[in-house]
Amino acid sequence: MERLDEGIAWFAGARGGPGPRVGISFGVHGNERAPIDAGERLLAELEQGALQVRAGGLLVLLANPRASAADRRWSEGGVDLNRCFHRDVLARAPRLYEEERAGRIAQVLEERGVEVLVDFHCTVEPGERFAMHHPAAADEAHVRATALLEAEVVLADPDLHFGAVSLDEWMATRGRVGVCYETGWIGDPRTTPEAVHAEMVNVLRGYGVLAGEPRLHSEKRRIQLYRALPCAAEGFRWSDGVGENLQEVAGGTVLGRYGDGREERLERDATLVFPKKRPELVQVGKPLVYLARRA
Repeated sequence: MERLDEGIAWFAGARGGPGPRVGISFGVHGNERAPIDAGERLLAELEQGALQVRAGGLLVLLANPRASAADRRWSEGGVDLNRCFHRDVLARAPRLYEEERAGRIAQVLEERGVEVLVDFHCTVEPGERFAMHHPAAADEAHVRATALLEAEVVLADPDLHFGAVSLDEWMATRGRVGVCYETGWIGDPRTTPEAVHAEMVNVLRGYGVLAGEPRLHSEKRRIQLYRALPCAAEGFRWSDGVGENLQEVAGGTVLGRYGDGREERLERDATLVFPKKRPELVQVGKPLVYLARRA
């Protein structure tokens, strides 16, 4: 084992020689406790020899240790780390802790030649588990990666609608396998460290990094983003029963109404992705919701 930095450890395969170079990251948001506790357990088991890397290499990455220690989404006075991986942010002199941390993470991923990275999260609003990646939905390398995850929904975003700012997008811009895995709602009693840890181990078994047969979850609902729907005016309110993440909505449905009475009507059947439900997140000109369709 090599300690590369705070919260960053590299494990080389016991057999030596070639093999997959895989990364498991967690704690990009410091209040997502289930992935953090699961990742820290994985790290301890590797350090103590309870788990051993067979071949290739494994990068275990606690992404934002300062935020994780404070149990905050990001550090005090800081910013969202998952908005700091844009090339312009990485190219300039860092001004905040998260910007500096993003640069260090990118440097380590390059130096160690990590080919596959699964970034474990959980959602702050109720919703089902899902995985997200940035090549098209049928990309074989990402189909293989997501088959190792229990989520039944996979969201593809080949056009980088979120702006190439996140860790999984950074991997995609370099032609590597990058998956953001939302393991469930932060308040769901089923979103436990034990469940997330089991999925981390399953990913590593699937790539031959750890011994054991992986479980495959190949049946997925695969959807692909096609546009962001901007908020057109002040005072938007969602219609009753509309506005849940990954909700399938029929064309013609009134999503909601603005303060001046105008309706926002869906033109065609779509799946809602990351709808802005909290009033402070609804801003004129900014995305109100992203829209996806079956791949």
